[in-house]
Amino acid sequence: MQDFFPVACADMLARVGMLVKAQRLALGIRQADIKAAIGISPHLLRKVEQGSPHVDLRSFMLVLWRLGINDTVFRTLEDVEHSAQMARFVQLEDDPEQLSARRVRLPKPKPEAF
Repeated sequence: MQDFFPVACADMLARVGMLVKAQRLALGIRQADIKAAIGISPHLLRKVEQGSPHVDLRSFMLVLWRLGINDTVFRTLEDVEHSAQMARFVQLEDDPEQLSARRVRLPKPKPEAF
C-alpha cells in the first residue's frame, strides 16, 4: 500500500502545488523568504510546489498559511461543516475532546456468518 496513491489525489496535490507557486510568485516571495519566515527548507517548498505526496502535513499547512491561501484551498470545508451529513455526527455544543475520542464500533461477527 506504500506505493499506491490515487490519481485523483495526485492531481489535486499538483493543482494545489501550482496554486502555491503562483501565489508565491505573485507576492514576490523568494523560497529563501519562506525558509526565513516559517523555517522550512527550499527543498521542502519545491516538493510542495511540485505536488509531492511526501510532504508532512505541518509543513504543507504552514506554506499555505504563510502565502494566505489556506482558506482558498480548504474553502469547501465550510460547506461541509454545515452540511446535514456532518450534523448527523457533530452538534455545535459537542466538546472537541469528546468528539476526538469517539470511535467507530463495528458489530461483532456471529459464528454463523462464517
